[in-house]
Amino acid sequence: MASYYEVLGVATSASAEEIRCAYRQRARALHPDRQLDCGSYDGADASLRAMQLLNEAWRVLGDQERRVSYDRLLADAGRAPVAGHRQWADTDDRAFHSAGGAPASLGVSLARSLPWVVVLVVLGAIFVFTAFAGGSDGGGDLRSASDLVGSCVQLERGGVVNQVPCDGPSDGRVDLVAARASLCPDGADVARLAGQESWLCLRDPSTG
Repeated sequence: MASYYEVLGVATSASAEEIRCAYRQRARALHPDRQLDCGSYDGADASLRAMQLLNEAWRVLGDQERRVSYDRLLADAGRAPVAGHRQWADTDDRAFHSAGGAPASLGVSLARSLPWVVVLVVLGAIFVFTAFAGGSDGGGDLRSASDLVGSCVQLERGGVVNQVPCDGPSDGRVDLVAARASLCPDGADVARLAGQESWLCLRDPSTG
């Protein structure tokens, strides 16, 4: 299976900005609506599966601590199967430390439950994409919800979101767009988008 670097189409030495740009480009290219517009339902289904893997690759490589853990795993065990990646994605995951970074059976059990969770995240991203593509209030000229990932935002009454510079006042940087608040990483602040069943997972811009 491809590594997360290959999923994003970047080198292992890629900078954080290169990884973020690669994620945005791939997310736009894989959006299921692009396949449906061409009349290909099979293509849309394949895009959904590819988006699941793409979002997980960004969740890991887009976070410095998770990326360090992932790079360490690749160095220790070679190219680990993608299905087992969840067990080390969070640095405080006891399974990763006790297993010495090897995927083993935990990776299999986690892989069984992973698709359903990621499908919900992907659906949430699709709903948000529709809102921004239609020109939602305060959304600026964002082409899709994926454009918010890695950007700092300021929240207004009613769930209106404005993109702002990260070196100024903000309510946080968007780490992930999720279908439910419970899908956001532990410790992240959450904000519901206006008129959407979708949530922004926010973190302090100063955390890197």
